[in-house]
Amino acid sequence: MTFRVGRATVTPIVEMVDSSFDVLRFFPLATEAEIAAHERWMAPHHFDPASRRILLSMHSWLVETEGKRILIDGCVGNGKVRDARPDWCNLSTAFLDRLAEAGATPDDIDYVLCTHLHADHVGWNTRLIDGRWVPTFPNATYVFGRTEHAFWQAEHEKGARGPHLQAYRDSVLPILEAGRALVVDEDHVLEGVLHLAPAPGHTPGHVAVWLRCGPEAGAFTGDIIHHPVQVFHPEWSCMGCIDPATAALTRRRLLAQLAEAEGVLFPGHFMAPHAARIATRGDGFAFRFLCEEAEADG
Repeated sequence: MTFRVGRATVTPIVEMVDSSFDVLRFFPLATEAEIAAHERWMAPHHFDPASRRILLSMHSWLVETEGKRILIDGCVGNGKVRDARPDWCNLSTAFLDRLAEAGATPDDIDYVLCTHLHADHVGWNTRLIDGRWVPTFPNATYVFGRTEHAFWQAEHEKGARGPHLQAYRDSVLPILEAGRALVVDEDHVLEGVLHLAPAPGHTPGHVAVWLRCGPEAGAFTGDIIHHPVQVFHPEWSCMGCIDPATAALTRRRLLAQLAEAEGVLFPGHFMAPHAARIATRGDGFAFRFLCEEAEADG
């Protein structure tokens, strides 16, 4: 499954499907009645009615443009230990095989760009070789936002704990130590076609990554939006947002920008076909998955 935006091609590299989150716990502002109103289109592909859990795809995006291969976000990774996230611990997935099926080996990747530094977005930054965490993509420059990195560096230096700090220590620090990191401001432009833009709320330095390659546009949104139901309820920030109110404002602004640009939404966790177009509907929004004819009705 490959999408085209102007001269660029975009391919999702799927690691796994996460079904560990209860819907009302994940979206604290949601109600049972509101979930029931969306269940017709959410189940069974985006929501499991029996367990009341949402379904989230863990995937990276491979962008090929101007002779460069860029991997956006790095999923959970194999062999990582993540306290309080048992479904993310000691994985052994075929992620690199799927990357090869998309036509790229680890040596082929020119850049790894992280929208933020949560554990499920940096795990494949490194892999364990001879007892050491080393860069998975040895020729790549790893791009981290300055505000985001400073936040997690400070948390690390305070001795903070939890899955995201474990990820910082085994999936970010080794990149810095190997000299492969490029820490940039939140308005950085990469290779003339990938434009970073501040998108705070889920984390302090989260960025959206806009692909502008020819007349079309797309946005890689990491955790600005986790699930399609948030298109209809931008006010629903997830349990993991550091600043839920700011996250909601960021999400609504991003959806409005995509609708105006008629661009493609490339989110970090939507189930297949993963990518969608956003349209305005009244004072809200609707979406249509690429490769599908029918627009989801909220």
